[in-house]
Amino acid sequence: MNNSSIIYQIKNMKKVLSFILVFLLIFSFLPLKISDSQDYKFLAEINFNVGESSFYINGYKLNFDSNENIVPIIKNGRTFIPVRSIIESIGGEVFWKEKTREVEIKFNNNLIALTIDKNSAFVNGKSKKIDNDDEIKPFILYSRTYVPLRFIIENLDGNIEYNSKDKSIGIKIDRETKEVTDSTGRKVIVPKKIYRIVSLYPMSTIMIFALKSQDRFIGTYSSSMKVMNFENIKKISPDFEKLPDLGTFKDYNPEVLLSCKPDIIVTPHYTNIKKLEEINLPVLLLDHELPENLLKSINILGDAIDKKEEAEKIINYYNKNKKLVEDKLKGLEKRKVYVAGETITKSYGSDFYQTLMVNIAGGESVTKNIKGGKIEISLEDLLKFDPEYIFIPSYFIGTKEDILNRKELQDVKAIKEKKVYTIPSFFISYDLPSVESILGIFWLSEKINGDILKIDFKKEVKDFYKNIFGYNLSDKEIEEILKD
Repeated sequence: MNNSSIIYQIKNMKKVLSFILVFLLIFSFLPLKISDSQDYKFLAEINFNVGESSFYINGYKLNFDSNENIVPIIKNGRTFIPVRSIIESIGGEVFWKEKTREVEIKFNNNLIALTIDKNSAFVNGKSKKIDNDDEIKPFILYSRTYVPLRFIIENLDGNIEYNSKDKSIGIKIDRETKEVTDSTGRKVIVPKKIYRIVSLYPMSTIMIFALKSQDRFIGTYSSSMKVMNFENIKKISPDFEKLPDLGTFKDYNPEVLLSCKPDIIVTPHYTNIKKLEEINLPVLLLDHELPENLLKSINILGDAIDKKEEAEKIINYYNKNKKLVEDKLKGLEKRKVYVAGETITKSYGSDFYQTLMVNIAGGESVTKNIKGGKIEISLEDLLKFDPEYIFIPSYFIGTKEDILNRKELQDVKAIKEKKVYTIPSFFISYDLPSVESILGIFWLSEKINGDILKIDFKKEVKDFYKNIFGYNLSDKEIEEILKD
């Protein structure tokens, strides 16, 4: 090979290397997609054993029936299941027609109609033989309809795996979905039945507890320790603190969330969800920061996780008692109130729940004309505002004695008259935009206006936790909540 040929090849190699480097450089600046948006599907993975009364769907345990005798069985060499529980768990519907002894299964635009003691069925209007063995047909046992498992699942486009050693059965099938509109007007597709919930926001988490769905959480967040009372939360959800830490709306990891296979992710309306949308995760944005928005969010969430009755109960309780307070305080002079945040100079402006809450309770927030949510003022501002009452939350860094003894604030009326109070808390501080805040409105009203409401507040607290959270407070716990 002569010298000119070698030189020519070297020049060509340089060109190729340059092209490769430019190509790599361009693609290094392109956004990395973790997964194609089409990839995330709501797949049901169901596992159970023949002869056992419960089954698992995506790790969540359900019973086949309230009667423990209702279990999958083997008959004539085929597996039969009590049909209703499995179909409803994946979002389908089952209808029984007594006259014709027919059972109809509706699921994902499919309709299967079977008749008791008949070896054929209609699948989307077409007649099909259930099995080559004429003895394989639906039957009734303990007043429940049993159907051949394979025929049903395969005609609903699912797959079945049998393990002959331990008689376990696995089913994989796409679940039925529905559309929910969140607080921002976004249309969100979620499964009809929710089993795996992620909440990236403490206030939404407490809302889910009130909707009695805490057994569906698949993660928690250690950074919320200062806002949420984990010791009390353990009383209604012993394992909540042991769940994996999935971050918050500020610092979540999309890859970690994707690996958890959530059915729904709940987070505040101002969350940056671009990375979650790129991988098509089901994100529900909720706005808590006005009383009416809080109630709308409870309604949206109740609809999304199939807890409409519980949501309605909370909304009715809130509205009834909000009206009671407003009616009792009508015409009364508003008192000047300052609500602190984590420190004495941190507070809340016109856009945040605390300001509106004070107004309902018969006060007037001295920061109500400051635009924004979380705000910061100076001690000089506080002196000018001269509030008659100062309220500090349970997450305040310090004590009310620190404020009462602060030299710079001795001319403030609330300090002079020692009207500085710590807002109660049980699961979360009563000033935060969540379910417990209605008790905060009662409490604030009593502090500002005296016993004008004429209610037994201790009884109200006890009844609230029993009816809304299903938890019976002891007298000692009530004393602990209300101690100042």
